[in-house]
Formats: sequence, structure tokens, C-alpha cells
Amino acid sequence: MLEQVDASEVLDANGVPVVLRAVVVKDSAQDLVQRFADAFRAGGLHVPPGSEQPQLASGVAMLTGVDMYRGLTYTVILQPQEGGVTLVYLGEANHALAREPSIAGDVATLPPGAHGVMRVSDESSRTLSFQVPMSEAEVRTFYAQALGRDGWRLADGETSIYTRPGEELRIIQAPAEKGMRSVVLVHRGRLREP
Repeated sequence: MLEQVDASEVLDANGVPVVLRAVVVKDSAQDLVQRFADAFRAGGLHVPPGSEQPQLASGVAMLTGVDMYRGLTYTVILQPQEGGVTLVYLGEANHALAREPSIAGDVATLPPGAHGVMRVSDESSRTLSFQVPMSEAEVRTFYAQALGRDGWRLADGETSIYTRPGEELRIIQAPAEKGMRSVVLVHRGRLREP
């Protein structure tokens, strides 16, 4: 390990507590995938075949091992960096402690037809991601109206950043498959209790 990144924290991902840690190592992502797969298997974890491993972001490799007896999953996210080093995120999710995610803590209203909703929160932010059958303009119009009713104002010179005293809400969107849009809302600042 070359360096430990200050990213150790407990997140709530759709009601599942997840402990994250990040380190920088001097190995290639390709070598690390095999090393982690071997270590997961040696530790008694089930490692689903590659075709069943989720790959949620481009430019990174992900590998998950499952402890079916204790309800834990261990995930590594390997992100190659310049200089031949790799940023490694290590995650442990405790599904045995999962609870139903509450919409009460959502950062904003969901548009009609939203699905695949994912709620993630930590000490300093809340994130709400989903897909919706709307155009970019329709998403912007929906949130201009919905957020305006809740006291948010579009930041000067911005098209997707809203503010209100002590808070910021950023809307990130991109085209998705089959005419859908992928939308991520990131809330920072004073967090309200659900």
C-alpha cells in the first residue's frame, strides 16, 4: 500500500450499511482483480462468475464476494491512476442489518415514472439516483417547478445547481438505454432528518 485515502466512512446504500475504505497500491487493476478473487475464495466467499459481477461505472473494475451465511458482501472497485498505481475502494455491506429505505429522507421529489431508485447517504451528503422516461428538458422543467416550491433557487449562471441557505443540490443527468435518462441528485449542506 502506497497511501491510505481519507475515505473511511459508513454509508447507507438503499438501507444497507456499507463501510468504505480507499487505498492506493502499486499494482495494476488487472492483477488486483485476480488477487482479490483468489483471496475472496480462500476466505470462503462465493465469487459469482464475471458475467454476473456488476460493473456500475466505466473505467473501473468491480469484484464482489458474498458471505451467504453472515449476510455480508465485500466489493472492491479498482480505478487505474497515472503512474501505474491503482485506487482501490474496499466496501463491506452488511445485508443482515438492512432496513427498508425511507423516502422521507429523499433530497427531492421523484418525477413520474422514475424507477431503479438508489438512495445513498453519509455524514455530509445524500444522493438519489434513478432512471426516468423523460428528456433532458423535461427533467430540468420538472425540477425547476418542484424545487422552486420547496424554496430552492437556481444558482447564478447555472442550469443544474440549486441552492437555499446552507444547502446545495446538484442535478446530473445523462442519456440511458431505451430512451431513458439517468438522473443523479446530490445534496450537500445541512441535512434534514427523515
